[in-house]
Amino acid sequence: MKRIGKYLNPITRLGIKKYSIIFPLTVSLLTAFFSEFVASVLNDPNIVGVYIVFINIIFIIYFAFRDGIRGGTIITVMSLLYYAYLIDARGYRGQELVTAIETTILLGVIYGFLSITIGWLKQTIDTLLGREKELRNIAEEGEVRLTTILQQLPVGVMIVDAKDHKLTGNKHLEKVTGRKIKGRMRTDESYPSKYIYHNDKPVLQKDWPIARALTKGKTVTLQEMEYRREDKKRLFLRVNASPIKKDEEIIAAVSTFYDVTHEKELEQRKDDFVNMASHELKTPITSMKLYIDLLLKRVQHYEDQRALKAVRSIKLQTEKLQELVSDLLDVSRLQTGKLQFTKEPFSLTELLEETIEMLQETTKDHEIILQQAKDLTVIGDRFRIYQVVSNLVTNAIKYSSSGKEIIVRVEKEGEKAIVHIQDNGIGIPKEQRRKIFERLYQVTDPKEKTFPGIGMGLYIAKEIIKRHKGRIWVESEKGKGSKFSFTLPLKK
Repeated sequence: MKRIGKYLNPITRLGIKKYSIIFPLTVSLLTAFFSEFVASVLNDPNIVGVYIVFINIIFIIYFAFRDGIRGGTIITVMSLLYYAYLIDARGYRGQELVTAIETTILLGVIYGFLSITIGWLKQTIDTLLGREKELRNIAEEGEVRLTTILQQLPVGVMIVDAKDHKLTGNKHLEKVTGRKIKGRMRTDESYPSKYIYHNDKPVLQKDWPIARALTKGKTVTLQEMEYRREDKKRLFLRVNASPIKKDEEIIAAVSTFYDVTHEKELEQRKDDFVNMASHELKTPITSMKLYIDLLLKRVQHYEDQRALKAVRSIKLQTEKLQELVSDLLDVSRLQTGKLQFTKEPFSLTELLEETIEMLQETTKDHEIILQQAKDLTVIGDRFRIYQVVSNLVTNAIKYSSSGKEIIVRVEKEGEKAIVHIQDNGIGIPKEQRRKIFERLYQVTDPKEKTFPGIGMGLYIAKEIIKRHKGRIWVESEKGKGSKFSFTLPLKK
């Protein structure tokens, strides 16, 4: 019965373009036969004309709305043919015949107008609903495809809707976090997370990367956070978040989560080793240097130039080893937050002059020139800034050919001083510029690999400048030299 009702109900057929011919044709024939049967039973042929007009109008409206112009037209044509049969069968003559023909023509016009108007409306609705269905199917297919892709990704993905703040997470994220991602994101900005921590403090809702992307439209990249699962397991996640916009309006936000716990553990082991090795090496190297100095004084009394040269070479290598251990200690202290800074006002220009004068004595093949030496006073740790300048100028000497000038320039910009150190050396490839400030990073080019170093100087320089609320960067082109720059706050 439900199937029959669905077949007969024109409302349920909206959007369906399968227009029937047999059904309206059959109904028309059955109506005509039934009408003749009623006329014969009642023995009154004229009674048919009284009700058949209304029945046909009902059927035209019904079939035009059910089967479009085709259904309405079939009923109209069959009705007019039946009227013609009635005129002939009843034997109308004279004025009665004229009236019957005029009435039939008038009804034909009315029927035609109804069938075409309602049928066109039906077919237009079907077309619009069909398009909407296609778009809905495409959207559903796209959503299913997107959901499938998200579920198969090897990284955690979270999506939050802007309207109702509904959270959706993929299987990998649930595997990493150890819980189902469901419900809605809190809108209380002061709410402290039960799971996300930074420096052992719960991260407030307003500082969640996905919340910043959703409410402020900010893109967050490579933010590391600690995640504490309900089973007490601690994870380190690298989080990215970005807003999803439509016509410049934020409609959602998406965040990705990478589990970097293993990387952090390896990094911690490396830090522990560096810390232990540097502390263990410091004492014997200091003692060795004292004995070498003593040995050098005694050898100088002899005329054995070969022995004197050997001892001086040993002393030079020991000093390099001592510098290496000192760098290792600085890296260790930076990682543990134990590197001390004594910030006070000092003349940046004076520091540059002293450093350049000292480093100029270490090279006869390069000329270090200080340009635009304005007398600027900055706030910072004088020794640590000397360490930065010394490292950058030493690198410029190391990576420049003989006879090349090294230009040091200082200038003022707003409330900060900017130091530029320009060389005309081998330059740095574009793909390596962002990595050279990373800890223990070494270039991969065979030519640059010939230069000594283990990749800690620039990392230490970056961290020192960072702790002075400054910025350090490099501008370079392969084969055309490099310009390293850093900023420091001026004394107010």
